[in-house]
Amino acid sequence: MELAGLYIEKGVIPSNKMEDAMHIAIATINEIDILLSWNYKHLANINKERMILAINLLAGYTKPLRMITPMEVIYEKE
Repeated sequence: MELAGLYIEKGVIPSNKMEDAMHIAIATINEIDILLSWNYKHLANINKERMILAINLLAGYTKPLRMITPMEVIYEKE
């Protein structure tokens, strides 16, 4: 809850999107490599990813979290 609150306090995630902030915080704390989402506005967004990385580093979480869309991990068989 504390880390999610930082994302909201710093204006990276809107205050009415606590669930999005919680998803990011849970992934960060558990050192998940990738958070996969269709949510371009608050989650799968390179600008948000960079701001969240900065907040995470300041909070002592050094493992980077990639926030990407399913299209970025789909591949075709040849």
